[in-house]
Amino acid sequence: MDDRDRPNFKDPNETSSRINARGETIGSSLYPEETKIACGHKKGGRNLILCIDGTANQFGTKNTNVIELYNLILKEAEHLQRTWYNSGIGTYAQPHWRSLSHHKQVLAHKIDLAIAWNFEKILQAAYRWLSDNYKDGDCIFLFGFSRGAFQVRALSAMIEKVGLIYRGNEMQIPFAYQLYADPKSGTKDYSETTVTVGSEEEVSMAERFKKAFSRPDVRVHFVGAWDTVSSIGVARGKQALPGTTDGMTHVCYFRHALALDERRVKFLPEYAWGGSASDKKAPGSPAVDGERCSPEKDTAESNPQTLEVWFAGSHSDIGGGNVRNVGMNRSRPPMRWMVLEATAVGLRTKPFERELLAHEQIEVMESLKGVWHLFELLPFQRLTFTRRSEGREITRKPHLGSNRKIHDGQKIHSSLILAGSDSRYVPKASPPGDNSSTFWDQLRNAGLGNRSGWLEIDLLDSTRTIVKRLLEGNEGVRNTLDQIAKDKTGAQIIYDEVIRVLRSEPKLEADAKALLLSSTIEILKNSLNLKFKTAGRIRPWLQSLLESKSDQHRQVADTFLVRFTELRIHEPLVHAAPVRSIGISADGRSVFSASGELSIQTWDMRSGEQVGMTREHANWTPSVAISISCDGKRIVSSSYDHTIRIRDAETGQQVGEPLLGHTDDVWSLAFSPDGKHIVSGSSDKTIRIWDAATGKQVGEALGGHADWVMSLAVSADGKFIVAGGSGGSIRIWDVETRKQVAIPLEGYTSPAWSVGISSDSKRVVSGCCDHAIRIWDVETGKQVGVPIQGHTDRVMSVAISPDGKSIVSSSDDKTVRIWNAEKAEQRHVGSIVFN
Repeated sequence: MDDRDRPNFKDPNETSSRINARGETIGSSLYPEETKIACGHKKGGRNLILCIDGTANQFGTKNTNVIELYNLILKEAEHLQRTWYNSGIGTYAQPHWRSLSHHKQVLAHKIDLAIAWNFEKILQAAYRWLSDNYKDGDCIFLFGFSRGAFQVRALSAMIEKVGLIYRGNEMQIPFAYQLYADPKSGTKDYSETTVTVGSEEEVSMAERFKKAFSRPDVRVHFVGAWDTVSSIGVARGKQALPGTTDGMTHVCYFRHALALDERRVKFLPEYAWGGSASDKKAPGSPAVDGERCSPEKDTAESNPQTLEVWFAGSHSDIGGGNVRNVGMNRSRPPMRWMVLEATAVGLRTKPFERELLAHEQIEVMESLKGVWHLFELLPFQRLTFTRRSEGREITRKPHLGSNRKIHDGQKIHSSLILAGSDSRYVPKASPPGDNSSTFWDQLRNAGLGNRSGWLEIDLLDSTRTIVKRLLEGNEGVRNTLDQIAKDKTGAQIIYDEVIRVLRSEPKLEADAKALLLSSTIEILKNSLNLKFKTAGRIRPWLQSLLESKSDQHRQVADTFLVRFTELRIHEPLVHAAPVRSIGISADGRSVFSASGELSIQTWDMRSGEQVGMTREHANWTPSVAISISCDGKRIVSSSYDHTIRIRDAETGQQVGEPLLGHTDDVWSLAFSPDGKHIVSGSSDKTIRIWDAATGKQVGEALGGHADWVMSLAVSADGKFIVAGGSGGSIRIWDVETRKQVAIPLEGYTSPAWSVGISSDSKRVVSGCCDHAIRIWDVETGKQVGVPIQGHTDRVMSVAISPDGKSIVSSSDDKTVRIWNAEKAEQRHVGSIVFN
């Protein structure tokens, strides 16, 4: 059959899942699974990740968060991520300290620190790398620390204003930067940059350049900044570069980590709106109305566009680089928070290598000392960070080591709470209100309940701390876990932490373990789509409960295994090509699988090891379907070569000659209950019945289908055959009379990939490409009730329990679900999830 004649519906065997280096299923073929997110970009596609460090930072013994992040990024070809890093230092040369080269390098670094003479060079190099590597649909991630943070903000604004030029136009990059940096180039009334189009429309020079040289509609996906400094060189100018202090609304997501304890005038921050956290001119902004953002408003969108969060520490405590970090694994709160925020919207990284201890939540090194005190006396032009809507924004008054100001709409990281009640740390930054010490006391006393709405709660660290307190006997933290479970990712974080505790604390007392499991069962009872661990892996960690004399212990362990684990014994039996059909031997010792590898493979049920492989059909065509006789002695397989072959299940040897008769691909097979007959369905729109002993066709083919026969089922008494077609119709045949016994069951037009029939032959169940399961009355030919919904992809297999009360289904969404056939709803058991 020519491929052009095939229907244009999706073949379930065209793609296969893949496991990445972290043991996660990341989609089909060689690509991570793509999902569209709120901003319009696709999570799981290709990422371009650009990192710029602070001035005079470089790889070495005191590595910054930028280097640590770069180390975490997955960079192999299959991860679809390209990376670029700039040290902010210009060279890695380390000449001897007595040499002239050493002193020239030191002098160059000091000058750059003072006047930022490498600023434009680094920015244009970063822009060129993006231009050379960008493809349509790429997600651009930009990360920076200190001046590097300002540079990535400027880079994102440059892309917004003049676009991202096509590769090959690198000679235009300096001019593109000039257009970007000139605030007038974006205005239509600026005579030197305005061009008349036709006789009416006028566009700015920047817009004209963008249309001529740049890709349309390129938008930076994520900007992550650690403590952006407000000066390029010694002092901040009257105007920042265009787009850097306009709220960062031109990017999909902006994340900014700020230092609570930095006081140097040289390191004043640059908020999203420059000296403010919001647009003071916009009606409804906190600065105008005095209304602070409430937690309810902030949690309405799980990934807000802009988020500025304060952390304990000075400038280098937030961005790193002030203490030894040879292993690039300090992973302090500002680093962990940024990584989690970026991975939530598509960045792919390795897991953190270590856990933070309580005392590591807060580490502060005083930065205002020595020569830095002299700068505090000089009349540098600087931002005032006034909170008043009509307040003065720029001043030249000496800074005198003043504290930073926290603005309404910003957040304070929960690491301040997680450090423990015995911490006497009081941040230097000034919060809104008159009494600073009262503010911090109230914040600590409220804990993670976050009634004030000031806290940015790190779900990972918070959950770890709360679970620890639960195990210590503090059941009052249950309410906080309930709140975390309501978050889109919080439920999964709770589950993963419980599994981590079970794995890492084998000597945990039985009562504590039972409390942990019972609390988890209650907290996560309404959580859907969790990624479970396998029962076989978790069972040993619960053995003490399962063998306990306490009925309560055994019951809670059993409940957890049934509802919160994958009901799977082994890790996946891996094929190199899509698996098209499976079967289990009658004695339960072997699993048989047919795949696009052109073979049937035999697996040992207990060990999970492959114990046999049989090359299949002619012309190296793959097997499409297999079926096993009730006595387990025979395997029958079909293929695209139009043939059916019978093999001895024990030896794998072919029995007799191929069954010939179909004139097109054979899609479906079934043995009769007594094992004497084989039923086959084909793209030639016929059903054929074969004598299993002789291999001869029994009677004429059953015709009447208007489309391919995709699925088959034989009733328990062997009297009826149910067939599902590629056009959606389902037909029932009387084996003895060879006539249809009811009108075709019709209600949808997509392929009926799977069918089943009840033991009394009164009900037929079908699964389809629309993700739904339908129940049919055989006598009337009508659908019974409404379609059963719940799967998120094609339903590939269905079966009805002998008593007719339950339906089992499997789907391309990698789950097996059990349904109440009478109520058309999922039974209260966890889905069986497959990788």
